[in-house]
Parts: sequence; structure tokens; C-alpha cells
Amino acid sequence: MLQKLNERIQGLFAWVIIILVTITFALFGVQYYMQSRSATQAKAEVNGQTISLHDFDLNYRRLQQQDSTQTTAEGEIQRKKALLNEMIQKAVSVQAAESGGFKVTAAQTVNAIQSIPQFQQEGHFSVERYQQGLNHGSFTPDTFQKEVQQELLLNQQRFAYSDTAFSLPYELKQFVNLSMQTRDYDYLVIPYQSFMQQVKLSEKEINTYYQQHRQSFKTPEKIEIEYVRLSMQDIRDNIVISEEQLKRSYDENKSSYYNPTKWHVAHIFFSFPLNATTEQQKKIEQKAIDISNTLKKSPNQFDELVKTSSDDKLSVVNNGELPWIVAGQSELDKALVDLKTVGQISLPVKTSHGYEILKLLAYTPATLKPFDSVKQSIKEQIVLDKVQTEYSHQLEQLSDLAYQSPDSLKPIENKLHLPIQKTEAFSREDGKTELTKNTQVIQVAFSPAILTQGDNSEPLQIDDESVVVLRLLKHIPANEQSLSDVKSTIETLLIKQQAELHAKMIGQRLISLKNDVTAQNKFLENLRINWQHAPKKGVKDNSIPEDLNKLAFQSGRINKVIGDVLSSGDYVLIRLTKITDGQLSELDKIQKEHILKQIAKSHGQVDYDLYLDSLLSRATIQRY
Repeated sequence: MLQKLNERIQGLFAWVIIILVTITFALFGVQYYMQSRSATQAKAEVNGQTISLHDFDLNYRRLQQQDSTQTTAEGEIQRKKALLNEMIQKAVSVQAAESGGFKVTAAQTVNAIQSIPQFQQEGHFSVERYQQGLNHGSFTPDTFQKEVQQELLLNQQRFAYSDTAFSLPYELKQFVNLSMQTRDYDYLVIPYQSFMQQVKLSEKEINTYYQQHRQSFKTPEKIEIEYVRLSMQDIRDNIVISEEQLKRSYDENKSSYYNPTKWHVAHIFFSFPLNATTEQQKKIEQKAIDISNTLKKSPNQFDELVKTSSDDKLSVVNNGELPWIVAGQSELDKALVDLKTVGQISLPVKTSHGYEILKLLAYTPATLKPFDSVKQSIKEQIVLDKVQTEYSHQLEQLSDLAYQSPDSLKPIENKLHLPIQKTEAFSREDGKTELTKNTQVIQVAFSPAILTQGDNSEPLQIDDESVVVLRLLKHIPANEQSLSDVKSTIETLLIKQQAELHAKMIGQRLISLKNDVTAQNKFLENLRINWQHAPKKGVKDNSIPEDLNKLAFQSGRINKVIGDVLSSGDYVLIRLTKITDGQLSELDKIQKEHILKQIAKSHGQVDYDLYLDSLLSRATIQRY
């Protein structure tokens, strides 16, 4: 039959089939291919802007590094969904901020990065720490700068709401009444320990509990692993830099070791109106030219013209004087480079905000820093470059060796001279060392690839400067404990449960006797406990158990007795006797202003959240 079929699909008939298949692919296959490719390249699209799958995966890995809490498969799905929603909201917010006229310059971004505490060392920006931070977060300098720039942009947008919100006097009074409210109440604690000796357990009760909870009484699954560790610090410790190398680097890169040129100037500033038209800009330019022509004839009028013509009212009081300007940090560089003589006045200079006429007050030319002053920083940079180069080289070799010889760490030890180390037996919850507590290590070590297949792991980054490759050394399966092993644990648990229940029953009995004072007093006398008084307790009073005080603030009626179980297992009764609202008159002016600002800030945050909600509701969003 197959032979006959083969014979019949020769010739013209075969060509017909080929043509039909080709057309089908052209009509449907290409479209499917393009759609699938688009779906794999993009995670979502926000108003035409793509959130790539690559960026999403990077952000998810960063999220895992920040939050190493273990979660279920469903939890992972929810975490990824929340991350995508967050990235979509950020994309919408950035788009709105940019279209709204908010702007962050490159200089502002650089200053912000250099001010990040994690990148500081002895009070100065550390290139090495910066690079370590980028490596740990899987950033390039460009992507990190973009991230910081966007955060600064969003802060501008957020502050536009929080800084313009306001609060009203009645809100202050209402806030003080509630937040500073105090309550007087009586409370009665019925300790469950008082009833523990009365509990008598039978063997049947213990055995029944054991049979119903057998799965809870297992020794945890444990493993021992062996691993090799590649560390930047180990590489760094073996690098030696000679004096000759330092001097050669200094000579070859002298242009990098100059103190930059600095100018101290005063200016007359001619500001563009907001959203200035071409016509308005020309008028401002002509005004600047007229003033410039006046100064050419009479330079001594500069201070007077500052007072009468400059739009920079802050600098007018100092005759237009500005802070020192460093080369490369201002859009005025092109004009400043020609100012070298004190008293020299520039022609009008156009900037993004208007026109300026500059007068040189002082000038410091660029100077070469002495070798000894930069020697240490040169050494740090050379060491950093060598460490990163060698680390990258060894990491590549480590990955190849772990993959090529998946059943042993010996080739890695022999090739890279990384000693094979071992851990103690540990479960998913009881690791004793930094390595066996690491969530990523735990997840990989207990994965099927390690436990079942016995392969080496891929290199795992466990901190900013090191990775490990691990493999299974010993597997200790979970083991069900016998009744005799856990009998004392069950007895303690059941006795506590029954004692707590008894305390609760006593408490509820006392509530039912609220109108029979004699019976209540007899109960209390037998129990040897008494009502305690708690006067003037605030919402966050640390002198009394938090859950007891919280229960008192849940009660809404004077003299009504309510009860509940405390976190300790004791049962408590609460009888509210007095409610005193907070008094505005007890606050001074500064305290009132602080509270008003906090209320306004809260309103601003609500306004901003509503603004974001409206942006999202109007955005065109496609999730893949």
C-alpha cells in the first residue's frame, strides 16, 4: 500500500501538492511565524511602545535577587503578573511625564548616580563599587543611567501632585481627635496555663491525632552537596601591580588626570517665556544684543544692567554672580572657553532657557594632577580591569566545563584550580551556612536536574562577586516519624489546645454573668485573678500587650464587656470605661504644621494614584 502511494505522488500530482502546501504556508504559516516571533520578542505593548521579553526577564531576575522568599508555582505566576503590571504602569507614567514637559538632564542623572550611598567609599564615588552594582543587577552603564533617569522623571511627576496638595483645618482636628485618642479600660486575663494540669489525655486521643496528621510528622528531605566557587576576591588577591605599570598608565592617560578648567562668572539673564514662540525668542535675542552693544561701549555698566535687565532675580542681589562652573558640566562651555581674562564680557549666548551675557570674575585653567595624588586610583582601576577580565574568562571556562562534564566537578578543579568543597546535610528550611540558606541555591539543589539526573548545576551567582557550580553528593529522603518519636510533641500540643479552650469557656461564662456580680466575683476568687485597670492608653501604647490594647480600641460602647483570644493563647476580657479624644490645643504650631503636611502628602499620593489609574484606563495595552 505504501509503495502504491509512493508511486502515485510522482510527477504532476506531486507538484500540485507542493504548490498547495506552499500557498498554505504563505497564507497562514508566515503570519503565524511572525505572530509567534512577535510574541516571543515582546511581553507587552503600551501605547505602541514595546516591553521586551528580555527586559521582563531581567527585571524578574532582579526581583528574585531582592526577594528570595520561596513560593509555589501559583505564587510565581502571580509574582510575574504583578511585575508585568508594574512595568506597564511605569511605561505609561514615563510617557505621560515626557509629554507633560518633565525633563531630566544627563548631568542630573550622573549626579544622582554618584550620590547613591552603595557606590560611595570613604565619602567619594567608587568606580569599582559602581561596576560591582551593575554586574549584580545585570545592568550596562547605559541601561542603568536610563533607569535612574526615568526614576528621577517619575519623581518630578509624583512631587507635582504631593507638593501641590493641601489639607483643611477640619481635617487636622479630625486627625488629632482620632490619632491622639486615649481610652480607659479594665481588662481581665485568663491564662490558659492555669488549666493545663486539669487536662487528661487518653492514648486514643493521642493516636487519633497522630493518624490524622501523619504527613505533618516527617523528618524533612535533606541533601549534601559539593561545589566549586569562583570569586572575584580570590582573583583580586593574586594580582600584583608594579610601580612601573602605574607610572606607565599615568603617562599614557594624562588627559584623564587633569583638574578641569573652572570659571567664576556673573551673568545677565534674558529668560524665554514658557512655550515661547519664534517671534518672542527673536525679541529676547534683540534685547540681549542691545544690552551687549551697550556693554561694548561701557563695560562698567555691567552691575547696573544686572539690576535693571536680568531675569535671574536670585543672582541680582549678588550682581549676577553664579557658583563656579566646571568644564563639561554646563551648556555654557562653548562661550566660556573664550573667557580667560578677568573682566572680559561675552557676546549673548543662547541656552535652552534664554540668552545670557557673561562676565568673567575669576579663572582657573586645567592643571595636571601629580602622579602621587592619583596613584591609588590608577591602581584600583588597573586591578578592577584585570579582575573583571580574568573573572569573565574563568566564568566562561567554568560554564563550559560544567556543561561538558556534567557528572563531575573534577575537570573544573583541575583546570581552574578551584577546590571542591562540601556542605553539611541541609533541608529546604534548616541551612546553617550562608550558602545553604541561599534561596537560589536551595531551589537549584532540590531541582530534578540535580536530585534525579545528577548533573552539575549552571553557575549560580550567590553574591556580587562570586558564583558557584554545585552537584549532589548525598540525598536523604523525607522519613515518616513513628508515634513514639512524636508522642511528647502531640501531648504538649493537645494539652495546650484544651487548656486554651477551657480558658475561653471561662471567659465566655463570665461575660454571660455580666448582671450577676456575686457569681462573677466567686468565679474570679476561685481562679485567683483580678480585673486590672489601664488608664489613658493610646493606640500605640507599648506599656501593654499590643493585641490586648488593639481589642480595647475595637470596642465602641462604654461598660460593654467583650472577649477574645490573645496571640499567647490566653483569653482576655475588656471593659471600656472612658474615651477621650485628642486635643488640638495640646499641639504647638510646629506640630500642627507637620501634621497638616502629612495629611496633604497623603492627599497628594491619593491624587497621584487616581491620576495613574486614569492613565492606565486610557492607555492602549496589549499583553502577550
